[in-house]
Amino acid sequence: MNGGRFERQLPLFGEDGQNKIMNATVGVAGCGGLGVTLVTMLAEAGVSHFILADPGYPEIEDISTQFIYAMSDPRPKAQTTAQWITAINPLAEIEVHCEPFSKETESMFGCCDVIADCIEDVEGSLLLADYACRSGKTLVHGRACGLEGIVAVAAPENASGLKRALEEARGLDEQPSVGAAVSAVASLEALEVLKIVSGIGTENVGLLVSLDMKSMTVEKTGL
Repeated sequence: MNGGRFERQLPLFGEDGQNKIMNATVGVAGCGGLGVTLVTMLAEAGVSHFILADPGYPEIEDISTQFIYAMSDPRPKAQTTAQWITAINPLAEIEVHCEPFSKETESMFGCCDVIADCIEDVEGSLLLADYACRSGKTLVHGRACGLEGIVAVAAPENASGLKRALEEARGLDEQPSVGAAVSAVASLEALEVLKIVSGIGTENVGLLVSLDMKSMTVEKTGL
């Protein structure tokens, strides 16, 4: 890989870690503001296997935080996101589900090495955390609200703690957002995914990382 497109990140992950990144399968629930930034960062880093799930279509209010969409494109978000990924990495293999994550559709993430939760509604995230707990999957959760955000890495044994934290966020689905803050949270979420799939690991398993982007402070609490 010397001299290739991943040369700058090889000192971080090593060649073995880079190969693991390229062979990992990442499930992405939600192709909104968090999701489009996350898949961009992962595809640029070499992730080549994605399973995408989102039932939505672009709306005018999405454009400020979801930079890959245009109102002239009538396709579902998941389909547009898949095309975006292949523009970054033409060799990427992508499975697209234009439907929401639910107990009836949860098998879509059965072969994933890690799942990234980019779902905007809390109820969907609760279902995903429950699935991660039952299936033994590692879940990386991200959420942005105004100039605040959270990133959490939940292994199966502490996914129930993430569920408790999400319960407290019920009713907070419709919140102000700005693209720069959403992208900042999604980039940190993507970095956690890369650390996990590369094998270098993360020190944030079982932790809820709260970001105050107005004061630029970070607080960590256990799940």
